[in-house]
Amino acid sequence: MLSPEPMRHLSLVVPTRDLEVTTRAIAQVGVLHLLDVRHAVEGLAGIRPYDVTERLAQLDGLTRALGGIMRFLGVEPAAPQEIGPGDGGLDLLAAQARTEAIAGEVEGLRKRCAQLTVDSEQLSALLANLRALAPVGLPLEDLRRLHYVHLTSGLLIERNLPRLRDSLARIVHLVSSAGPVGVDGRVLVTALCLRPDQDVLDRALRSVHFERVDLPAHLSGTPEQATAQVEAQLASARHTIAASEQERTALAQRLAPEIRALHAAVERERLLAKARGLMGHSERIALITGWVPAMLAPRLEQSIRAANDGRCVIEWTEPPAIEDVRRGRIPVPILLHNALLIRPFERLLRGYGLPRYGEVEPTAVVALGFLTMFGFMFGDVGQGAILFGVGYFIYRRMFRYRDYAVMLMECGVFAVAFGFLYGSVFGVEHWLPALWLRPMEDIPRLMQTAILFGIGFLSIGLGLNLLNAYRRRDLSALWERNGLLAAMAYWIAAALFIRRLTVGVEAVTLGTALIWLGIPLGLIFLKEPALAAWKGIRDRSLPGASDVFALIVQSLVEVLDTVLGTVANTATFIRLAAFALSHAGLFLATFSVADAVFHAGGGTVGALLVVALGNAVIIGLEGLIVAIQSIRLEYYEFFSKFYSGGGEEYRPLRFASAPSART
Repeated sequence: MLSPEPMRHLSLVVPTRDLEVTTRAIAQVGVLHLLDVRHAVEGLAGIRPYDVTERLAQLDGLTRALGGIMRFLGVEPAAPQEIGPGDGGLDLLAAQARTEAIAGEVEGLRKRCAQLTVDSEQLSALLANLRALAPVGLPLEDLRRLHYVHLTSGLLIERNLPRLRDSLARIVHLVSSAGPVGVDGRVLVTALCLRPDQDVLDRALRSVHFERVDLPAHLSGTPEQATAQVEAQLASARHTIAASEQERTALAQRLAPEIRALHAAVERERLLAKARGLMGHSERIALITGWVPAMLAPRLEQSIRAANDGRCVIEWTEPPAIEDVRRGRIPVPILLHNALLIRPFERLLRGYGLPRYGEVEPTAVVALGFLTMFGFMFGDVGQGAILFGVGYFIYRRMFRYRDYAVMLMECGVFAVAFGFLYGSVFGVEHWLPALWLRPMEDIPRLMQTAILFGIGFLSIGLGLNLLNAYRRRDLSALWERNGLLAAMAYWIAAALFIRRLTVGVEAVTLGTALIWLGIPLGLIFLKEPALAAWKGIRDRSLPGASDVFALIVQSLVEVLDTVLGTVANTATFIRLAAFALSHAGLFLATFSVADAVFHAGGGTVGALLVVALGNAVIIGLEGLIVAIQSIRLEYYEFFSKFYSGGGEEYRPLRFASAPSART
């Protein structure tokens, strides 16, 4: 809770002859986040990184070639569980030779299919053109020998037809379209004009992106006779295409197992080659460094020793013991490890940035805060139940959206809980008693509660900031913007505000507030002058009058910024009450419209339809808005108190079939 998975640093030395089997064993366990050895070899004589540029280029070329073959044949890549450790290393020359052989076998068919497709499309366009010319009735030879008129046919985007006709308004012309509009919005057009106006027609056609379709010279006779010829050619072409498709299907069935296995082997080898590029070596030994979740370190060590029969040196180090980690030069990766119901909210954390190692991991707090705010603004038993039902449906039917489904179900539960507190079922408030209050009937208490929630939520953020400072052993947290002094001032102000609410206005006077708040705010004010005085004493150079004035102004600005920023952060939580009232107000509007429909002759059925439609709109539209507002309050108000992000995600070297570090 509040911490990512503890990590341990691994330094592994193995003989170079054992590097292959050792790397495969590491990838099979799938828990080592590799570090670039260049960060760890300073001062280690003779250790240099592996150069894998050429091998990766060769493997990338194989991947592209196999991918093209698989796309043409319709072969799906290997399933993740099939990309395991394999029986041994990949013979790259043999893989290249076999890929070239398969490509040669496939390439002739691919070119033939591509040409057949082009020929078929051209014949189809020609056929449509001939059908458009059929009403003319003249033989094609006569159409080619027209002396007094110019005739052309082609494809044109249908919406450009009016513009074409406007461009030709000053000449004698005929423009007709034939056939249905294609999927690309184009239609077959025939245009006719007098021969002297040919240039005008051609310019107008170019301006509307006209694509000319010419009649081949070998066609003769009337358009009807030429149409019959082209129809026969098109039927023959389609028959040939069908035969080619059968040939492609048979070839895919014969080659699919081998292609999939070869593709999986290449993908496996690419993974290992990229990993090799992060390792170092000398003439006789290889060096591997990286991070491992502490609880999985024994399993990885056991696997490594078993793979190379113990011919290795393994050293484990805790992160704080590494100087480069303390200085921030080497990041420690972050593995979030939360319970199933909290885990989906890690997405909110990743959207802002992962925490740095050693800092607070606030997923649980983020989840509880988000759900509470969502329920507060969207409290309704009926609508919450619908959200839960939709989330459950997605959870059972759409595996890839399960995280969102869990979040949706949890939002539904909290909406139902607050619905009971508000006594609201699909906006109806006389079916259930309100266990707490009805938003529209007790607005002051609703707003006070929203502010008190904001105070509590921001206080948690300030507390987490102090916890971060304690873990870093950072004494500067006493003085920083959201440090101990700022937290003390905020908590004193919050206590005074709560006392004023509970006891009365007379319980907190202005003098009392100034006395209590003056201590932490005064210390914040003295921060810059104290630092300047210390520096002056140390350097034996006290600041001048202008410098003192600048320091005083700077300190005043910092105090005002702290006060105004904190007040603004707290006041913005009023939006919780505002959206809760908006939710209730939308229900009132829905019922008003339903009542109007009922009295206007729509009857009970019409009124119920309006209520159902109104609820659907509220669930879809306001549900989304409320979720966005909850995220906004967490990102801009809560995270700003303690969270910086910038952590590196844990990405272990792992075959696709290796178990996750979370399992």
